[in-house]
Amino acid sequence: MIRHSLAGLLALTGAFAAPLMAATAPPAPRLIVAISVDQFSAGLFDQYRGRFTGGLKKLQSGVVFANGYQSHAATETCPGHSTILTGRHPAATGIVANGWYDRAASAAVYCMFDAASPVPGRPDAPRGPAFLKVPTLGEWLRAANPGSRTFAVSGKDRGAITMAGHGAEGTFWWDDSVGGFTTYVPVGMTPAARLAPVAGYNKALFADWLKKPPVWTQLDKRCDAGKGEHKYGGLTVNHQVPPSGWTPPSSGTAFATDPDFKKWFRATPMYDQVALDLASQLIDTQKLGRGSASDVLAISLSATDYVGHRYGAESPEQCDNLAHLDAALGAFLAKLEALKLPVVVVLTADHGSVDAAERAAEQGVPAVRVSGDKLVQSVGAEVAKTLKLDYSPLTGDPYEIYVVPFGNDSPGEVKRITDATVAELRGAKWQDIVFAVYTKTEALAAMPPKGLPADEMTPLQRIAESTDPERSGDIMVVLRPYTTLGDPRAVGDTIGGHGSLWNYDRRVPIVFWWPGAEGFEQPIAVETVDIAPTLAALAGVKPPVVDGRCLDLDRTVATTCH
Repeated sequence: MIRHSLAGLLALTGAFAAPLMAATAPPAPRLIVAISVDQFSAGLFDQYRGRFTGGLKKLQSGVVFANGYQSHAATETCPGHSTILTGRHPAATGIVANGWYDRAASAAVYCMFDAASPVPGRPDAPRGPAFLKVPTLGEWLRAANPGSRTFAVSGKDRGAITMAGHGAEGTFWWDDSVGGFTTYVPVGMTPAARLAPVAGYNKALFADWLKKPPVWTQLDKRCDAGKGEHKYGGLTVNHQVPPSGWTPPSSGTAFATDPDFKKWFRATPMYDQVALDLASQLIDTQKLGRGSASDVLAISLSATDYVGHRYGAESPEQCDNLAHLDAALGAFLAKLEALKLPVVVVLTADHGSVDAAERAAEQGVPAVRVSGDKLVQSVGAEVAKTLKLDYSPLTGDPYEIYVVPFGNDSPGEVKRITDATVAELRGAKWQDIVFAVYTKTEALAAMPPKGLPADEMTPLQRIAESTDPERSGDIMVVLRPYTTLGDPRAVGDTIGGHGSLWNYDRRVPIVFWWPGAEGFEQPIAVETVDIAPTLAALAGVKPPVVDGRCLDLDRTVATTCH
């Protein structure tokens, strides 16, 4: 009797356990689609997982790493995107922030500034991958087989360029100033030839909008729970879905010249919709996945970031924006399935975020709002006073401060100012908002050992992964958890943000999916630098030196990573 029961129990256990022992292996892809949802924290993914009914639900039938990390400290758009398809941390990509102080030029520079890559209609803003120090997945594939092609689409230039890398066949982003999607023009190409893949899309889009202006239609009535007026700093926001603040222009008005439309459009779900629509069109017009080698399509979706900054991560506007994102991704994944091609998709994010301090504080979180500009100015004034300088020797932001001596940039003077700044920030005056202070020298010596889990890293090790000896600041400041930077005053000002080394800014979902996937969920900590080597393994290409590792996607004996 006991034996019979045990046998029955083992049979029953085996029946339940069988699906856990294997999963459908991913195909060798003809098309690799890498999607980054800007500011899509693992917290938001976890919070809304049960509500998703479209693409974000379908993706969960793949391999879900809910505990993914942008493991470095510089949780901004440019450095975060630079890790996804390079397999390298910002310390290696050279993209240490959205911008940094260039000592040779004695000026601040933007991460995607590239003097050799003009943007049509924007002589003041050349853009390109000049600052990106390492190759991307698309470049690895192209080196192995010249037939491989790479295209990228984003709402932001820094989202598209960092994922496409050098020499991509098409790198496109939205530009309010010219109206529609634009690009940079490599040496040897004409603007018309470079813009050809998007010219027709831009023309048709604006023609359609003049007939029927875009509007934000609410999808999820449950998002009304947080509506109503709320004050953030000096700004009062009346949360509602759809948000107020923009009226479609009268027939015949050009959207590209409507200043109200420019302010409004980025922080709406339509911003992602146009990016996905263009990506879908490129699949058809460029015949992606139908060539002689694996192609790469990188898509960076920016609306979640703009909505999060303008309304906050826990706002009703963000709630409904995610419902739109889910629906839009559902239609896009259906298109991929209809191709009947071996396709692999990965979805992740460039960083997470923390909700606006005022709303977080109402939930019992010890959150505070700090004016970032005033902090650096105040510290600079105190250091100048201590050292008897007649100027402020500091520039940068509260996370990364650069020492800029006036007329004396000797190592000795830089060290003298650095030491005085560190002492000031570690003093009693700043203890309520400053958690820790480190120098660049300390950071460069603190690179974590390979294989250390991202959730076990010290603050200094996180900073080390973001530190470049030439481009990084002299002093790295860690503000206390749940500190929101910004002093909002006018409509559209930032009320919530990111940029810290705390896990709410570092944790992001990492999800692999392919048509027919029967995946699983893995709770261990993985990193965005693991994505590129994993995709390379699927494509049968050996990557160059990377910081990440290949992830097993079929739950057998690491067959993904042969």
